[in-house]
Amino acid sequence: MDQYVSDIIELTEILRARFDEDKIYLLGHSWGTIIGVRAAQERPELFYAYIGTGQMVNVRETDQTIYRMLMEHAQQTSDTEFVKMLEAQGEPPYFGNNPLSRYRNVLGREYGIFELPYIQSEAYKQEGDAMLLILRRPEYGWLDRINTIRGLIDTFNVVYPQLQDFDFRNDAQELDLPVYIILGRHDVNATHWIAEEYFNVLTAPHKRLFVFEDSGHGMIWQEVDKFYDIMFNIVLPETYHP
Repeated sequence: MDQYVSDIIELTEILRARFDEDKIYLLGHSWGTIIGVRAAQERPELFYAYIGTGQMVNVRETDQTIYRMLMEHAQQTSDTEFVKMLEAQGEPPYFGNNPLSRYRNVLGREYGIFELPYIQSEAYKQEGDAMLLILRRPEYGWLDRINTIRGLIDTFNVVYPQLQDFDFRNDAQELDLPVYIILGRHDVNATHWIAEEYFNVLTAPHKRLFVFEDSGHGMIWQEVDKFYDIMFNIVLPETYHP
């Protein structure tokens, strides 16, 4: 984790020099919000603002919430085989040589059940799958595509177990820069009510919370016009003072 945060800071210094700016904007999405908050904590003077979209707060609590929601849904729909599988592997977190083999049973189902039905953007439903977008890139050959998947699997198994012991409601209660949190009302992957709890305890020179009512975890693409409006008509005027 320290290496990811160090990389953010190093890249920030490169961008400041390249664009001749005292500061840049730091936006983290999904698990990127974890290292984003860490970088904002460590070097707040480098950033005009921190924007967290799909803000993660406590990975362990979030995954356990998803597990219980899936268990309740499986019981209500009489999906006995899935109930047995969930009972056999127990609640997260999972460790060992291949934690992904168990996490995918939990994190691989909630989107279709709890998020997809509420997303209003038909374009996103048809074209918004992040993995397919990556694999469809014309500059990727087949070996690139295979290695992308291998890299994601290997990285998940190493990094995700490292994310189990933080809770920003305790560990990042104060950030010394403007903070903007953008959430999807139907986001389960980064449960919006946990993120709202974090926002309420957070102290910052300036902070604002936005909840996109027709979106899930990919809110900044599912309601892209609203996201652009916030960035250009709210965040920039409130924070860009070079």
